[in-house]
Amino acid sequence: MGIDSILVQILNTVVVSINLVGIAVVFWGFVVAAIAFVRMKLHSQTVILFLREANEIRAVLGTYILCGLEFMIAGDIIHTFLKPSQEDLIVLATIVAIRTVISYFLGREVDEARRDQKGKKE
Repeated sequence: MGIDSILVQILNTVVVSINLVGIAVVFWGFVVAAIAFVRMKLHSQTVILFLREANEIRAVLGTYILCGLEFMIAGDIIHTFLKPSQEDLIVLATIVAIRTVISYFLGREVDEARRDQKGKKE
């Protein structure tokens, strides 16, 4: 086994680890948001309060999803350096483009939700 194959195995392990961290972040965000949603449903008494708290939960979940997507994009980029064929580069570009578009619009929604929260607190 040469040093190249050992390096490839190490980088493959790194890629899998980074992707698992991304998945764990998204899953943890889901758990946090689900618990907050159940608590909100049990304790909310007015529609206005429900909407305000739901907006907060969406912002929190969106933040976790954005963070998880960034980890997954990093893993995809490293993975492509291991096998830089033209097909892999096209797949990477497509995945990064899709995730970037999702991140952009989700980020805008999270920022909007946070601005709404700040406006309502003042």
